[in-house]
Amino acid sequence: MLVKRLILAVISIAFGVIVTIGITLFIETTPAEYGVIYFTLTVLSLAVALGVWLDRFMGTGLLTK
Repeated sequence: MLVKRLILAVISIAFGVIVTIGITLFIETTPAEYGVIYFTLTVLSLAVALGVWLDRFMGTGLLTK
């Protein structure tokens, strides 16, 4: 169970970083110009959104029913 949860966390955070970099490139700026705090908060929000979805399909049990 711990391994599934760690995999979920790694996938979610990697997804958040990749999509956030894509967003900053789409709006024609750099992550440095976007701001460290905004970048971090965007990564975390995207990671949580994907993590909730993955929790359902991976059956990690992080969220209660």
